[in-house]
Amino acid sequence: MTELPQATSRRELRERERAAELTRGRPQPGGRDRQSRAQSAEKARPVRSSTASVRPAARRGSRARTIGSRLLSLAAMMFAGAIVVGMSLPANAFYPSSADGANGRATASSKAGQSVTVSSDEKVDVGTRDKVQVLSWAQVLAQKYNNGAKVGGAGTGPIRWPFPYPVHISSGFGPRIAPCRGCSSYHEGIDMVPGDKAAIFSASTGVVTKRNDGSNGYDSYGNVVVITSKVDGHTVTFTYAHMTTGSSALLLGQTVQVGDFIGLVGETGEATGPHLHFEVNVDGTTIDPVPWMTAHAGAN
Repeated sequence: MTELPQATSRRELRERERAAELTRGRPQPGGRDRQSRAQSAEKARPVRSSTASVRPAARRGSRARTIGSRLLSLAAMMFAGAIVVGMSLPANAFYPSSADGANGRATASSKAGQSVTVSSDEKVDVGTRDKVQVLSWAQVLAQKYNNGAKVGGAGTGPIRWPFPYPVHISSGFGPRIAPCRGCSSYHEGIDMVPGDKAAIFSASTGVVTKRNDGSNGYDSYGNVVVITSKVDGHTVTFTYAHMTTGSSALLLGQTVQVGDFIGLVGETGEATGPHLHFEVNVDGTTIDPVPWMTAHAGAN
């Protein structure tokens, strides 16, 4: 420790002490001082950013995208131009034509065209064509049965109509639009509409082979009676359906004579209103009742 000469005053003493402190805190040459300068130099050295190496690659990618978009635009314009040219030129422009010698001029074909000769005596009536009308089978049936047509009448033979007077038909035999949810689209009989509760009579002499009086519930036929007969050597069954509940006293296996009372017109089962659904089946095949009854009952 450096000895301080005796101070002559307090101020001088404080200055000497401050100078001694500064002398003690001054770094020595070498060692820590060199290390400090090296650290300072390292800190002062500029750091190379990692983004500096990325920037050239980014610029190259940007240029590639720009070139690609330009090429794509050019290709799109060329394609659009080709479409316009293709639509504006005639089809035969792409086919070679015959040349006239060496000058390459196209020549017209010398083939003769077709000709049609029409006799002056022939006349075509255009109005006749306009009068043709096409009808579906259902429309034909509607015209047959719904235009005031009636079937039935009094008879005395072995085959008679269910009603002894003419009756309108609301739905004929064959294909039709189903009139209700449970109704069929192919009608296997005719619907006769004499009025609600009208009396129904047997069309022939025979035996009751099917009977549903509704005691165990109705099917689509409702209150129904089926009578089987022999006509000209053939097995013929007659079906009477949708009768009023409790209106028929016939029993299964009972013999019925032609003209006997069957029941009353009703709308039991699948029905849209009071009517008699009348079917005729010959040797196992259901047929249109109108022509068969007309031929055998003799009145319509």
